[in-house]
Amino acid sequence: MRRTKAASVSRSLGVWGQALSQFEYITVFLSIVMALAVAELLIGLGRLIRERDHVKIYWVHVGWMILGIIVLTSSWWSIWKVRSHVFASYFEFLSLLLPSLFLVTISLLLSPPIDPGRPSDLREYYFRHIRWIAVLVAVQVAFVALSRVVLGVEGWFAPVNGIRLIVAGVILSLGFSVNQKLHSAALLIVAGLFSISLIFTIFGAS
Repeated sequence: MRRTKAASVSRSLGVWGQALSQFEYITVFLSIVMALAVAELLIGLGRLIRERDHVKIYWVHVGWMILGIIVLTSSWWSIWKVRSHVFASYFEFLSLLLPSLFLVTISLLLSPPIDPGRPSDLREYYFRHIRWIAVLVAVQVAFVALSRVVLGVEGWFAPVNGIRLIVAGVILSLGFSVNQKLHSAALLIVAGLFSISLIFTIFGAS
């Protein structure tokens, strides 16, 4: 009887106790990192809705927050492209990890700390932090391109890298301008360009 139970347990462990593959091991950590960033943005949007009577909304800032959530989910989805890659060094793992770490920091800056019942001006907060956000986004985009090359997903001259270069340039320019029309136009331009790059991400993942 005991042997039968032991054999049953052994068979169960054979199904459920299998060692993680290298890809699964890495993506568990990356998923947690990206989930932190998504949660920060969602909590920020929730705060804005909850304290809407005390917050002066700036639609450009809210737009960047929503776009940030879309960027994070598509970034997680694009990790599937490296499922067959064998990570031979810590440097390769770091090249995959760094873009996600930058996204967490950017999300923290995008999510405004709103005190319950106290008036807040979202436009003022946005322009106080946009330079840091712009620089971090430009660096993050550069690391994304580097990561894809290191992991053999894309070459330096892949069409999507041209889109990334334009996006990085547009966002970086925002850090040195207080022209509200420019910031509004930049959000729409980047959203459009990102939609194009998202097509490459979705239909390029096989």
